[in-house]
Amino acid sequence: MDVTVVQSEASSSLFQELGVGRTTLPTRDREASELSAPEKLAAGWKKDVLLVPGAALVILAILLVSLIAQLSFMGAISHTRDQQVLYSQFRESLADATAPTGQVADGALIALGTPVALLEIPAIGVKEVVVEGTTSTQLMGGPGHSRDSVLPGQIGNAVVVGRQAGYGGPFARLDELKANQKFSVTTGQGVQQYKVSAIRQGDQAPVGNPASRLTLVSATGTPFLPNKALFVDADLTSPVQATPTQVLSQSSLAKAERAFGGESGAWIAVALWLQVLAIVVIAIVVAAVRWGKVQAWVVGLPLILFVTLSMSEQVTRLLPNVL
Repeated sequence: MDVTVVQSEASSSLFQELGVGRTTLPTRDREASELSAPEKLAAGWKKDVLLVPGAALVILAILLVSLIAQLSFMGAISHTRDQQVLYSQFRESLADATAPTGQVADGALIALGTPVALLEIPAIGVKEVVVEGTTSTQLMGGPGHSRDSVLPGQIGNAVVVGRQAGYGGPFARLDELKANQKFSVTTGQGVQQYKVSAIRQGDQAPVGNPASRLTLVSATGTPFLPNKALFVDADLTSPVQATPTQVLSQSSLAKAERAFGGESGAWIAVALWLQVLAIVVIAIVVAAVRWGKVQAWVVGLPLILFVTLSMSEQVTRLLPNVL
C-alpha cells in the first residue's frame, strides 16, 4: 500500500476524532440547540431545583425585615413628617378660627385625619398634634381623638388614643406619668389645662366623676407585645368650654376605632400586594434561569423592596392600633 495513502487515511481519522472540519454539532450540543424556549427554561429549572424555595425564603426574610422597619424607624420617619404637616394645618385652622369644636363642622362629620388638638405633656416629652379618628391608619400620623367623645375642655369625657411603640410611639412613656402632674391641650376653644388624677390598667374602672375629664389610652407591657390597655385619667383645671350636641355614640364606632382594634378591610390590599409579589418572584426565577442569578437579583431586588414595604404598611393596619 502506498505510504502516502496510509498517512492520508491516518490524518483523516485523527481530524475526525478532533472534530476538525466537522460541519455538524456534536450530538449533545445539537440536542441543546434544538430545544425550544420553554424546554430550555424547564432544563434550567431542573438544574436549579433549589432556586424557587431559595428565592421564597429570601423574600420572606425581606418581608419580615420590612415589617419591622415599617413599625420602627421608617414608621418614626413617617410619623415625624406627618406631624410637621399636621402642625402647620392646625396652626392655620387656629389662625382662621376654623379649628373643629365638635363632632360636626359645616353640617358634616369632621373628616378622619383632621387635626383637632395639640397635646403637650412636658413630663414625658410629648408634643403631638391629635387627629380625628382612632383607626390604625389615623394613629400612624399621631394620637387620635375618639369620635364618640367630646373634645378636650368640654363637658364629659374626652378620649385620646396613641401608639405605644410603632410609628414614633408617641405614648411610649405614658406609664411614667404620676398623679397631680399637669399638662395642656390646645383646641379651637383655647388652651385647656389638666391634672393627672389616676393611672389605670386593664379593666380597672375610672375613679370619680368630674364634670370634664380627658382619658389618654395606649398599651402597656413589652413593645409590640403588650398585655394590657393603659389609661391615664386627667381632670380639667381650667374653665369648662361650651359643648356642642353629640351626634356619635360609642355604638356608632366600628371595631377598628376602639383600643386594640385592627382594620380588617386591609386584607384586600394585602391580598393584592401578595399577588404582585408572586408575579415578581416568578419573574426573578425566570430571569435567573435565562440571564443568571446575579443579573436577576440586581434587577429584582429593588422591586421586592418596594412591594414588601408597601405590603408591610397594609399589614400594619391589620395589627392593633395601639402597638
